[in-house]
Amino acid sequence: MHTTNAPALRVAIVDDEPIARSRLRRLLGRIDSPPSTILIECGSAEAILSQGRGLPLDAVFIDIEMPGRSGLTALERWQGWRPEFVFVTAHHEHALKAFDLQATDYLTKPVAEKRLHQTLTRLWSHCRATGVEASGVGSPAERSLTERQIQILSLLGKGLANKEIAQALGLSHFTVRNHLMALFRLYGVSRRADLCRVAGPDMAG
Repeated sequence: MHTTNAPALRVAIVDDEPIARSRLRRLLGRIDSPPSTILIECGSAEAILSQGRGLPLDAVFIDIEMPGRSGLTALERWQGWRPEFVFVTAHHEHALKAFDLQATDYLTKPVAEKRLHQTLTRLWSHCRATGVEASGVGSPAERSLTERQIQILSLLGKGLANKEIAQALGLSHFTVRNHLMALFRLYGVSRRADLCRVAGPDMAG
């Protein structure tokens, strides 16, 4: 996700039902703080995978059960720098899988405006807490890690869980998760094992 020099969170809406897309668009439009702007609307996972990767998206609001590929598959197959994923679905049973894939939030339909506002606030906080620029994505030479991120990578490489990393560094679990999400985006991966593999040279600082 980009840092918050942008005037608003840049989001995508992905749902095969036009009515659902329209309702979410109206809800987003009613929330002024934090602000958001919709860069693209899609009706399928295939569409966002092909059209969304070239956009400076901060977040993707996506349904799970759609014709063709599911929203979960879109998250799994996203390549390169990845925006935050927020699932918006009528089905509760996919929540564990969604969070295993590092989804930022899981909203159930019909989405309440208050609940959506909480999600936008969380997204905005992620922007400010992680401080990861889109320009930092790319070759290792282009990455600039903070001292805290290097510490977290080192402990992650030793096999520590989020709670153990938080205890070792005197941080909250939420702060550790924020940093890990930033590192996932920075290295273009979505799993801890993949992050350890690709970030190996950076783990020593």
